[in-house]
Amino acid sequence: MALKDIDASERAQLLKIAVWFGPAVFLILSAAWAKLYQNGAIPGWLLAVLIVLDVPLVVLGILGIHAFTSRASTTLVHGLYAVGDIPPPKSYPRQDVMIVRGQYREAAEYFRDHLTVEPDDNEARLRLADLLEQHLDDLAGAERLYLEVRGLQPSRGEEVRAANGLIDLYRKQGNRERLLVELARFRDRYPGTPGAQAAGRLLAELKMQSPG
Repeated sequence: MALKDIDASERAQLLKIAVWFGPAVFLILSAAWAKLYQNGAIPGWLLAVLIVLDVPLVVLGILGIHAFTSRASTTLVHGLYAVGDIPPPKSYPRQDVMIVRGQYREAAEYFRDHLTVEPDDNEARLRLADLLEQHLDDLAGAERLYLEVRGLQPSRGEEVRAANGLIDLYRKQGNRERLLVELARFRDRYPGTPGAQAAGRLLAELKMQSPG
């Protein structure tokens, strides 16, 4: 495969391997052949041939390492994202462009229009909730959306994001009672996880600060 057929990231990776691997291996192989020649194990003509052959051997080694690392990276990504079991996250290019431009209200309206057509899209609902909370100061609207996610058969990831959103929102509002309820819920629903442990610690701290 020609280099022009490899994308930029693969070219960069291949170049790194060539720089780090190529010269070192060439010197090692050449030194090994020279040692054999000095010991009389091989004649001079064979030494010259072996040194010439070092070049294609090094190239094959570089390509082999590149192929192995590429396969290893692909396997790791597939394992992390459970390819075939979990669909890739949805994208909303029009809304994303508007958010980058600072057109938060317009982006929110597009999310609302989208949810009218696809009312079960929890990802869009979570994105809209974050937009309302972070940029439009609509905490009540964000809370309503986070709570809606729970009633729409969310995935575990969506449910965790909704719970984290509510916790952050109640802390921002200073709504102590709802924050205590949400922290206790998170602690009990995801036992043994770092998030549950953090929720438990914060819950204990808030109870210690309780008046009286």
